[in-house]
Amino acid sequence: MEIAALLVAGSFSSFARGTAAAPLPVAINPTRLEFTAAPGGHIESAFKLWNGTDAFLPVHLEAMDVGPQDELGHAAVEAEDAANSLKAWITPVYPDLGVAPRQEIALPFSLDVPANADPGSHWGAIVAVTAPVMGGGGAAVQVRTGTILLVRVLGDAKEQLTLDSLSMPRFAESPPIALEARFKNEGTVHEAPTGEIEVRDMLGWLVATATLPVRNVLPGAIRKSEISVGDGLWLGRYAVSLHATYGDNGQELASMQYVWVVPWRTQGWKALLAFLLIAFVIWKRRNFGAAWYFLRTGLPPPQDP
Repeated sequence: MEIAALLVAGSFSSFARGTAAAPLPVAINPTRLEFTAAPGGHIESAFKLWNGTDAFLPVHLEAMDVGPQDELGHAAVEAEDAANSLKAWITPVYPDLGVAPRQEIALPFSLDVPANADPGSHWGAIVAVTAPVMGGGGAAVQVRTGTILLVRVLGDAKEQLTLDSLSMPRFAESPPIALEARFKNEGTVHEAPTGEIEVRDMLGWLVATATLPVRNVLPGAIRKSEISVGDGLWLGRYAVSLHATYGDNGQELASMQYVWVVPWRTQGWKALLAFLLIAFVIWKRRNFGAAWYFLRTGLPPPQDP
């Protein structure tokens, strides 16, 4: 089953419902939990579940696999990935419980890392599944919502992130300039690159900056980040550079592209008007010269032989 979710945010939700049924007001916090542990380690943690309904809500907790679905960070729940799965490591303290109306409770769980766990990142989710609740129109509504868990197992892991591409238009009418950066994780540890985008004009002056959105990139996946940078009136060629770092040692990634900005829709009429004025002056230069001679001397201009 595919569920729309952002791995950067960590949460996901789905609703089993009838026609015209509204989703239940159920929420979790936090939406993502990250841990670091040694092989054989034991972790205890919890997340909170809020029951926003006016009824007593039975809830079942279970562990699930989760994996990247696309480059935007959407996740596919129950996507099997034996090499990186931590589904078998998760144990809810209360697999089945009830939540009182308008109450938020903590749901503890534990993570037991196997002694032979591979170094690097492992991921999964702990999911809260509500019992079906009758909604408007007699439709039953059921919520599945959970927290994504990322665990980095210590050991000889590989950190390798590459900037697969940096795309932007070659020509634009005006800022902001839309960029698309695609990061590819070729290592065994999830990475979240950080950095900035700088824009400089033809004289090298810095005219705009933007911060790269922080997005987790899972091993073996490509993650796309979309950024817009700049405002105001631009004209000419601009250099757009991206500088990012990742990993424990601050490894660097960099790329630069050029964009021509020509505001022809908003400023083109001014250029056209100036061109027509210059053309008119050149065409009428003899008449203008004669008029200027008359104003200076009070005499008609001499005739050409």
